[in-house]
Amino acid sequence: MRREASYYSKMAVGWWKFIRTPAAPDARAVVRQGLAEREKNFLDLLKRAVFESTVSPYRKLFAWADCSYLDVEQSVHRNGLEAALEQLRRAGIYLTHDEFKGKKPIVRGANSIEVHAEDFTNPLAKGVMEGSSSGSRSRGTISPRSLEHLHHREAQESLYWEEFGVYDRSIVMLMQILPSSVGLRRAAGYVRRGGKLQAWFTIGGRVLDAHYHAVTKFLVLESRLAGLKLPYPVPLPHNDFSPVARWIAKRKAAGERVAMMSNVSSGVRVAAAAVELGLDVSGSQFFVGAEALTDAKQETIERAGASAHARYGCSEIGLIGMACPQMRGNCVHLMEDSLAVLSHRKLAPLSGVEVDSLLFTTLRAWAPLVLVNAEMDDAGTIGPASCECGLKSLGLTKQVNKIFSYGKLTGQGTTLVGGDILNILEKILPERFGGVPTDYQLVEKEGSFQTEIELRVHPRLGLTCEEDVKRVFLHNLKKVWGGSMTERHWTRTEGVRVVFAEPFLVGSRKVLPLHLLGTAEQERERSR
Repeated sequence: MRREASYYSKMAVGWWKFIRTPAAPDARAVVRQGLAEREKNFLDLLKRAVFESTVSPYRKLFAWADCSYLDVEQSVHRNGLEAALEQLRRAGIYLTHDEFKGKKPIVRGANSIEVHAEDFTNPLAKGVMEGSSSGSRSRGTISPRSLEHLHHREAQESLYWEEFGVYDRSIVMLMQILPSSVGLRRAAGYVRRGGKLQAWFTIGGRVLDAHYHAVTKFLVLESRLAGLKLPYPVPLPHNDFSPVARWIAKRKAAGERVAMMSNVSSGVRVAAAAVELGLDVSGSQFFVGAEALTDAKQETIERAGASAHARYGCSEIGLIGMACPQMRGNCVHLMEDSLAVLSHRKLAPLSGVEVDSLLFTTLRAWAPLVLVNAEMDDAGTIGPASCECGLKSLGLTKQVNKIFSYGKLTGQGTTLVGGDILNILEKILPERFGGVPTDYQLVEKEGSFQTEIELRVHPRLGLTCEEDVKRVFLHNLKKVWGGSMTERHWTRTEGVRVVFAEPFLVGSRKVLPLHLLGTAEQERERSR
């Protein structure tokens, strides 16, 4: 509790600095300059934060590869940034997700080094706020957010809204409150740049969340005192998304056009509620992220007469990509003004299928983390943007398509690293209910209206009470990295259930602990 009080006190101070600093007047110029200076920015960050640092783990990686700063500089100038990064990857200068998180030591040949996630914090970034990838029970990966980072991301996102004409619409958010700061930051971004944010709904309302609501309301009040008219968040009833659908229908009946911001599954639940209740939400735009926008989910939203548009980001990096009106599904323009992204073919360790794993490199001196070819356990296909839109004409000419997570559960907008829950599946549940690790498997699957999490328990164990297993699973889930926030969300949306059924087999007839939505599709394609 003392740690949280200190954390939110610092957040209040940083938040005041952010909202009192004017937004960039020309967002297109900000992004255009970043695109023009990609190589220069990368080399500057690498020189100052890695080669002139005595503590950066990357310093060891470059030394093991016998690669100097001059070598990198010459390679970038001669071959271009992405080609140079690919050479570095082949030389061993990369991070797996477990290495980045500090869950495994970095090992290259006979060389080894123990690291922690905090070791990749950018020493050049003067953070006024902090971001964390975890829930309330763990600090997770702490990322210092500087004013430059916050304002640059605000400028990037404003291009997204301009491309879709969002600033001419009434905006409603269905997003988390604290401990996630995403909803608060996004709300301020809309209003600071002229957006008409009319309502903020959130999933939750249990007594245990009262302090999060209180702190969120305080920061909203702080924003109002600074002249930003942010709405206070309104909790939805348990597992009921109809209030959002009714709000949109009411605005449409009044002649307004509406844009809604949410995670993918929440957007689908709102659309399904509108169809079920016969509410007219046609013409609305649903801007969704935090999980895969699958064909089935997009079609559900479209049955309500609305359109769905993807965005892609992560807490450690920031905004990675955003769709344009000509893109469909999990396809986005890469934000190459602040990132470089490669892909390479590999076997997903927890899923047993081959994927095109994405590797991320930060380019800016104010980036929260210093990353060179770092995996986030996401996969996708990189190529030239196949559209002709304003974002492409600005210079965002690459896209990443068919994005999915192969080592993380991302259903309903929460993120849970697969490796963190292995102890529950392979030790805690067998010790409590019997059996062996392969008798338990966590499955991410398409439900009727949202991504569902299914805990499969082998029927040979003879268990009869699903609720007993579910209770033990959720209780222990709260103790892992990001689990507290995830447990609250899954409970409120009734998105997790226990099934007494044989675990799925993959590849060479193996039982793996995770059977994820994206990797399951990859497995089906491979077996055709």
